[in-house]
Amino acid sequence: MAAAPHARDLTGFLLRAFVGLVMLFLITPILVVIPSAFSDDVSVSFPPIGFSLKWFASAATTPGFLHGFGISAMVAAVATTISIVIGSLAAYALVRYRFPGRGLVELLLLTPLIVPSIVLAIALNMILGAMGLIGDISGLFVAHVILTLPYAVRVLAGSIRGIDVALEEASLVLGARPSQVGRLVILPMMAPGLLAASVFGFIMSFDEFTVSFFVAGPGVNTLPIALFNYVEINIDPTVSAVSTVLIILSVIAVAVIERTVGLARMLG
Repeated sequence: MAAAPHARDLTGFLLRAFVGLVMLFLITPILVVIPSAFSDDVSVSFPPIGFSLKWFASAATTPGFLHGFGISAMVAAVATTISIVIGSLAAYALVRYRFPGRGLVELLLLTPLIVPSIVLAIALNMILGAMGLIGDISGLFVAHVILTLPYAVRVLAGSIRGIDVALEEASLVLGARPSQVGRLVILPMMAPGLLAASVFGFIMSFDEFTVSFFVAGPGVNTLPIALFNYVEINIDPTVSAVSTVLIILSVIAVAVIERTVGLARMLG
């Protein structure tokens, strides 16, 4: 009986140690990439040699990166907007209504979260190829909407669950039309969730590589594809500089999500 507390303490220590090692494993690439972006050496090295900002200037003046950034930003913005509109309606229906096949609809909407990226990429390549959309910007839009929609549905469903249905019923009783309830009651209360879903969806779309690689074609390469093409023939820290900028932007975006709606609530 007396050994039980010691066993629990040992279990807790081992669990914390394991979690610490996993976190260290995940953060180690970041700890290598960021310092190497400021290196004065002509090749990627760690620890960095000297200090220089020239690789950030190189990244900002590399045509492939600038073009890829523009394509990624445009695709992410369009895909996120479409997924937010569809996701809002789908999330509201899933949360507020009970109908035959509801579980199947929810499963289908969340399938892209479950299916491995390479499987989804090959499937989209086959379907969009049959439609003649491979290598076309519209094909990227379709693929990225499919990728970002599950995140929108999940985040917005959590946001809608936090809205008291009595407020909607009271608005209807007081004479508001359903469209007015949606515009004046539901949407304002969903604002934090809409912001979180938009930011998170934009990040996921902007950083997506596997699906974009199978769907994009010459002239419509996204930034991740431009980075992949660059490292095939170059080994300088320019890629580290681009990666550092993306890491900083991602950290800011996650901070915005945590501040507005909370990561635990968003993923719950």
